[in-house]
Amino acid sequence: MSIGATHIDHIVIRSSDSAATAAHFSRLLGAPIRRTMTRPGTGAHLEFMKFGEVILEFAGPPQPSEGEPRAELAGFVLCVRDIHAAVSRLRDRGYPVGDPKPAVQPGALIATVRGGTHGVPFAIMQYGAIPQSPANEEPEA
Repeated sequence: MSIGATHIDHIVIRSSDSAATAAHFSRLLGAPIRRTMTRPGTGAHLEFMKFGEVILEFAGPPQPSEGEPRAELAGFVLCVRDIHAAVSRLRDRGYPVGDPKPAVQPGALIATVRGGTHGVPFAIMQYGAIPQSPANEEPEA
């Protein structure tokens, strides 16, 4: 079954201290942290780096937890050509998939696959799915 996936967009690593975890991976992989932000609405602390063509996203609470950081794979995101067709194909195969909703990335839609993945969370995303006017575009980081 093809869902029209083109590539892995990003991998999410959830941590009790996302800044410390991102710094550790930066040293380990020799890749600089390219962006740090607070997620609107939740206050989650996010840090991003690029490893090859894949973005590593480190997500954690607004304030780090006490003690040594604990981290886990929170999931990965595949890019698709047509998110509505991909959602339909997955649902036809019995996978519980949420409706596409606006992603953090401007103009993108994302839908989460909620089960049937052997415990590995993943989502699908389509860039350019929401037309953007120049006033809605975010400046480059």
